[in-house]
Amino acid sequence: MKKLSLMAIMSVIAMGSYAQKRNYVPYFRFAINGGYSYRLGKVASDINGEARSYMQRLKSGFNVGADATYYFNYSFGTGIKYVRFQSSRSAVIPVVVEGSNMRTNVMDNISINFIAPTFSVQSFNASRTQYVYINFSVGYLGFHDNGWVYRNKVILNGATVGMGIGMGYDVRLTRKLFAGGQLDLIVGDLKSYTREDGNSRVRVNLEGEHKENLSHLSLAFGLRLDI
Repeated sequence: MKKLSLMAIMSVIAMGSYAQKRNYVPYFRFAINGGYSYRLGKVASDINGEARSYMQRLKSGFNVGADATYYFNYSFGTGIKYVRFQSSRSAVIPVVVEGSNMRTNVMDNISINFIAPTFSVQSFNASRTQYVYINFSVGYLGFHDNGWVYRNKVILNGATVGMGIGMGYDVRLTRKLFAGGQLDLIVGDLKSYTREDGNSRVRVNLEGEHKENLSHLSLAFGLRLDI
């Protein structure tokens, strides 16, 4: 992984080195994105049948995000990144409610929020109409599920440290406006969360394969504004 990341950085820098010898003015780049996301974690082996199929469907969702980056020299910049994964499903499946097995309605509305400082490496062509970049981020990765089981509303909340790596490509539309696409990988494991059901609030610790894997891959497209 480290070797591949180093190769990617060197490729980005080398691609535009000749163009970057010109006079350079530091600038801010603001980006907004949206697209498709897929969670990479496996469903626990003791979840079977309809419940397993339901959990598999929850792994697909959409993403929205924004980036603000200050490029202080030819190749490097720092900034902040926000990405939100969202997935919502409902079904009637077998579950355990108050110690009894029953078939009932369930609903999940899951969001995973990643907020982190970012280090960016970029390159551009001679006319500065096309850009490629790679970003590295480490920061807050939060989990929230606003769900429903049987007749009870159930809210789950947790947070951990997440890491992200992303690559993108932008094309100039006007002097300051660009369109582009990016691929982001965000990784992190949730080891505990709080559970609220209207009657109680408890902390749940997760171990082994029952840790909540928040890792997801996101493909997004959007607009970028240079200032």
